[in-house]
Amino acid sequence: MAEEVDIRELFFDILDIVKFELKFYQFKSNVMFERIVKTRVFQQKLQKLRDFINNYFEIMYKDEESPINQAALRSQLDNIARLTNYYDDLSDFYTDHTMTMITKDKLQGLLEYSHVEVLFLIFTNILDWEHYKASLLFPTDKSKEKLLKEFLAKLASSEIKDVEDVIDLEQAIDNFVQSIET
Repeated sequence: MAEEVDIRELFFDILDIVKFELKFYQFKSNVMFERIVKTRVFQQKLQKLRDFINNYFEIMYKDEESPINQAALRSQLDNIARLTNYYDDLSDFYTDHTMTMITKDKLQGLLEYSHVEVLFLIFTNILDWEHYKASLLFPTDKSKEKLLKEFLAKLASSEIKDVEDVIDLEQAIDNFVQSIET
């Protein structure tokens, strides 16, 4: 499934979520924030974020024999345990039990009811994994993996400071994809 992902569409999906994240923090100080959060557009963006995270976890759970998938799953679950204070104990006492304590069902419940800011942190951790480790989205397509890593490097660069910079990057996606593919 992951290998069939259209890289251009993936970039647009990621950019859309990043714009949503930046706008979320921008609107947070707005007196109308409570109303903004209840809008259909906001809720659709939030669901898109949840779907992205859920789909990524499906990839990790899919191949139980893959050491890369298992390392990614362990890392992501440890991150979620820290973010949600799942253990109520940050002493690393429970780290050997992360995968048994946070089952796939518990994970889906945590994601469904986590605050949007926690979801942004989980999303960022997924992007960090894709940027610095072996890609789960493109495990056998090295050219797409390289493209994704370069895109994430650009997204994480100091040039991206606000929503306008993300929009500029979004408008340059086709040129960006072509420049790396050639």
